[in-house]
Amino acid sequence: MDEGQHDEQPAGHLDDGPHDDGQHDDGQRTGSRRTVWVGVGTAVVLLAVLIIVGVTSGGGGPAAADKNPDRAAPSAVVPTPPPPAARRIPGDPLAMGSPTAPVVIVEWADFQCPFCAAFARDTEPALVDQYVKTGKARFEWRDFAFLGPESTSAAVAARAAGRQGKFWAYHDALYTQQHSENSGALTSDYLLGLARQLGLDPTRFQADVADPILAQQVATDQKEGEALGIDGTPAVVINGHLMSGAQQLPNYQKVIDAALSRATATR
Repeated sequence: MDEGQHDEQPAGHLDDGPHDDGQHDDGQRTGSRRTVWVGVGTAVVLLAVLIIVGVTSGGGGPAAADKNPDRAAPSAVVPTPPPPAARRIPGDPLAMGSPTAPVVIVEWADFQCPFCAAFARDTEPALVDQYVKTGKARFEWRDFAFLGPESTSAAVAARAAGRQGKFWAYHDALYTQQHSENSGALTSDYLLGLARQLGLDPTRFQADVADPILAQQVATDQKEGEALGIDGTPAVVINGHLMSGAQQLPNYQKVIDAALSRATATR
């Protein structure tokens, strides 16, 4: 329908055939009215009977349902709070720094994401040098493998490398030699080749890649990120403060320094 044009037919109007012109036989009018009054009287009597039956039986109405002690009131649905971003697991191969550090920097990333590669190359090393190595912060990795199956394959392979103590080395190799998204480059042979370059046991690496537990861990990371409101990469949570996208180093430093000040004041 064009703008400004409206259907002029009244709502609910039904054209059900020819209509009278207002002229009726008086006898017909009298008979019609009598029929109406008889019908109204009958309806009133039936309504009165139904009311009496309902009151004496004590059932059928909302008030009776409210007085029923066996019917519990519906309980309010309490939303499940999102999980805390930091895990602080001692010996976690996907983390750097002390589990008791006052600040925890948690990154959600995808190994195919070019912005994650920029963060890994330009920002992460500076944060590690300034905060992690000095004991002020801990850095924890989370998978957010949302760009395609190759993202998941790379994430599982990096975790397999982590079982041999080489997660961060494998992480760096994936980003240093990053390929175009979903180009088909991240094959099992390619990922195994990276493991060999890093001196990993290839037989153990392949067995770990096939372990379904690692794929489940990747999926769990992503679900936890989504629960925190993360919908893209890289995403960094610093003591509960979410920062989305690859930002400039000073932006992260400002948030970390503020978190350090708060943590120090509460100790």
